[in-house]
Formats: sequence, C-alpha cells, structure tokens
Amino acid sequence: MTATRTAAALLSSALLAVLAAGCTATDVPAASPASPTPPATEHLGEQPTPDVTGVVAVDADGRPTLSQASDDYFEAMPLGTFDEEPVPVLAADGSRVTLADLRDGDRIEIWLPPVALCGESMPVQCELRTVRVAEAAEPAPSPTPAG
Repeated sequence: MTATRTAAALLSSALLAVLAAGCTATDVPAASPASPTPPATEHLGEQPTPDVTGVVAVDADGRPTLSQASDDYFEAMPLGTFDEEPVPVLAADGSRVTLADLRDGDRIEIWLPPVALCGESMPVQCELRTVRVAEAAEPAPSPTPAG
C-alpha cells in the first residue's frame, strides 16, 4: 500500500512539473506589444453569437432603435435600458463608444443578459448586455455649397 501511495505521489509531482514547465519566462507576457490584441468581448458573456442582429434606426427624438431585426420580436426595440445604466457599445474596430455614437444604418449585433428582462410592450423593451457595431454605415455625404 505504501508503494502505491509513493507511486501516486511521484506521478502527481511529475504532472505538476510538466504543467509548470508550460508557464516559463519565455512566454510572451500579456501586456507585451508582441502579443496579439484580444478582441473587445468582455461584455459578451462568453457567448460567441449575438441574441439578435439588425440595423440602427434613429427615431425622431434622436434615440437609436433596432430595425430589420433578425427576430421580429425585437423590431423597433429601443437601444437603451430600463434603469438608464450605460449599455456597453463596441464600435466596428472593437473600441468602446456610446449609444449616442450609433448612426442610422449601422449593422449591429446585440447580446442580452442570460436571464433577459424584457418589458412586454410594443415595441419590446429589453435590458441589453452589449451592442456591437458589425458594420458601420457609410457617412452621409456633405451638402455641396451652392455656387
């Protein structure tokens, strides 16, 4: 029985040594400029695909809403929250922006919390986890001066 415990202890020690060898000083530190920049997905909740997609439509009051929703349930949903907490918004390049930065025609992806709180109104009003711009709209052309 002692030989079995000794063998198990040696095997465990060998396994730990192998695992520890993978964490050597030759690894590139996370903050190193040589390491690739991780995607800005801290607010996606480990969920690779969005809950709903669509296009931003800015309403008459200047508030962004969802149009062309991939699920009709979310059509015309305001892109804000019930409690006015800021919704994390990621631009197409992965940088942080705000809801005010969304433009008419931006193609967006939306993540909801695991247990989404939605007000059953028309349109539905849901708490949002993250809005990400998948494709930014082309800027509107500048008016040309009359000449």
